[in-house]
Amino acid sequence: MTAINLHLITLLFLVAAEQPRTVAIGDLLERECAQGNQESCERVVSINESLEQQKRLEAYSIAFAESVNGNEYMLDKKIPDLAAAYPVVMRDFTQQETKAGMSEVLDENSLPYCGEHYHNHWINKKLWWPTGEDGQPDWESIYEFIVDHYYGFCLHQK
Repeated sequence: MTAINLHLITLLFLVAAEQPRTVAIGDLLERECAQGNQESCERVVSINESLEQQKRLEAYSIAFAESVNGNEYMLDKKIPDLAAAYPVVMRDFTQQETKAGMSEVLDENSLPYCGEHYHNHWINKKLWWPTGEDGQPDWESIYEFIVDHYYGFCLHQK
């Protein structure tokens, strides 16, 4: 074996043995911010605010799921009435966000339309909805999906 082949094999072995290093976008932005890049600093703040909002949303969804009575917001023993749950979830979310110091405004007039659209999307179009292992509706996920639907779809339909 030639010296070049031996060096090449050694190099390939070392590269293959090296643990992959991942750099999260947040880490990169923080380094750039520390170097004085103002745009990176603004993006770091935005990411941190989004993470905080996501943590609050998860807490709200858990509390909502714990408060839902087994027969509440149900069309029958298995199918949830997502149109009925929609305005309740959105009122709860905006109330909780207001308590957290965020200024959330809810368009009450759009809630019936948004709730009906959301219900039809899951129940009539997809023919399924988020459920737990027991087959019952997963109200934590439904809560988060409703909030996402409202801000991601419904408000843009005006």
